[in-house]
Order: sequence, then C-alpha cells, then structure tokens
Amino acid sequence: MSVSVFGSLNLDIALRLPSRAGWGQTLLVDESEQAVGGKGLNQAVASARFGSVTRMAGAVGGDAAGAMLRSALEAEGVDTSHVEVLEGHGSGRATILIEPAGDNMIMVEAAANLKARADKVIGTIDAQTRVLLVQLETDIDQIAALFAHHAAGPVRKILNAAPALPAGSKLFGLSDMLIFNQSEFADYLQLDREPEALEDLLVARRLLTRPNQAVVVTLGAIGSAAVWAERAIFAPAIAAETVIDTSGAGDCFCGVVAACVDQGIGPEEALKLANAAASLSVGRRGAAPSMPLRAEVEALADC
Repeated sequence: MSVSVFGSLNLDIALRLPSRAGWGQTLLVDESEQAVGGKGLNQAVASARFGSVTRMAGAVGGDAAGAMLRSALEAEGVDTSHVEVLEGHGSGRATILIEPAGDNMIMVEAAANLKARADKVIGTIDAQTRVLLVQLETDIDQIAALFAHHAAGPVRKILNAAPALPAGSKLFGLSDMLIFNQSEFADYLQLDREPEALEDLLVARRLLTRPNQAVVVTLGAIGSAAVWAERAIFAPAIAAETVIDTSGAGDCFCGVVAACVDQGIGPEEALKLANAAASLSVGRRGAAPSMPLRAEVEALADC
C-alpha cells in the first residue's frame, strides 16, 4: 500500500505580524521563520507521518532551496526519486503573513513547480499504489494527463482543488474524490455564501458524474463532511487548545484522508482522524513542521 503525491514544493517564508494588516499599511515584523512547504510537500509529510508509504513527484530548482526541500522529505521517509531537479530554474517560494490570531494570507511564486511533468509521477505508480493525490499548484494540463493515463486507472485519484482556479474544474470528472475548503467550494459552485452545515453541501451532487465519486468539504471550526450521490456524512471538529498558525491545516487534512484511503480506513473514521490532525496542526508553527504523528492523531480522536 502506498500514496503517490504529485504537487508543489516551496520554501516558505513566514512573517508574523504584530496586528491585522490593511492595504497600503506598512508593518514592522518582529519575527520571521523559514521552513519547507508547498501543498504537495505538506500533504506528503502528513501522509508519511500518518504511516503510509509515500512517494513525492514534482520539480524543484537547482538551488539551495531545492536541496533543502528534497532533504526535508527524505528525512520524513518520503521517496523523492521522482522529484526532478531543474538546473537554471528557481524553486517555488511562498510568503506567508500570519496575523496574531493565527489567520494567514499566502502569496506563492510557482517557479519550478509549473515545470513538473506528469510522466515523472507515472513512475511512482506500481501494484502497491492505492492513492494518487494532487493539488492545483502545478500545471493543470499535466494533472489531467496524469489522471487520464491508463496507469492511474485502478488508483484512487484525489484532487485537492486548491487554490480555487476556474481551469481546475476540468479535473473534476477525472477525480474519484474532490476535497475543498468552504471558500473554494463556494467559488467553484458560484454560491452566494460559504457553506456552514451539511445541508448547505448537498449541492455538491452537481459535481458528481459517476458512481462512488465523493466530494469532501472542510468547514473550519465546524468540522468536515463528505457527499456521495446517495448519502452524506458529517464529522464535527475537534477544538484546538490553542490556534497559533492555520497555514498547512488544510494540507494536513488532505494528507491524512489520503493515508486513510490507502490504509482502508472507512470514510466516517477518516474524517474524524483528519479533523483531529488538523486541530493539532493549527496549534503549531509552520506548515510541514506542524503535521502530527499518527499516535498523536489517534490519541486526540479517541478523547
């Protein structure tokens, strides 16, 4: 059993703001941190820490940041043999502005991530691969080619449709599971407000095109839900003791869901465990560094 992740790898520069920022305002930042991140890398780390054999495919530049990103994954036991090093290109970078209450705003420079090729991730798929997890910080046409490839046919294909990009909708029919947060869900479905309860999510059935396809939506402090053509389930959130940094919480959720699918854990339990993992994540600094270990997740979920 294993999870293959095709996605972005970024060097994160986190700036902790002394107050909530406004347009045109200059703030003096007292504290900054540098860490590895990117939706793909974060989700790979979350999957690996939850106990799934995990492979990462993508692209980094031939720079110090690229070496750091690959080394960080390897330290987590993630196979990086399909992460391409592109000489002459810079690695992806993200600047994260973190407000005192933990909310964040993220600006991403894709760089080498947009050069990542689908044929590289095909090499990660073998008889043991059960899940293929992607996001939208790499080239969408490459993702479409990957999902349509015959090698991906028997694999459970999970799309974290983030960030919300109109072109991302072309991947919906190729995916077995779609994962959104509240704002992404409202954007894609052109809703006049973000969903707040399970009843608000039943409109997700408009996105379903074949049997056993599922839509999963995270609802922040409320919890998460999954919708199929014939049924829907809701899992309440597990409140965080403290909220320090919400960056990476959605990636944590996605990585744990992917690991649960890989390990044959049912959807009700998977949502509960992913909620617990995200709750632990927001109480820690950084994106990838905040991903919890499986033992921690299970201990919180069983409380």
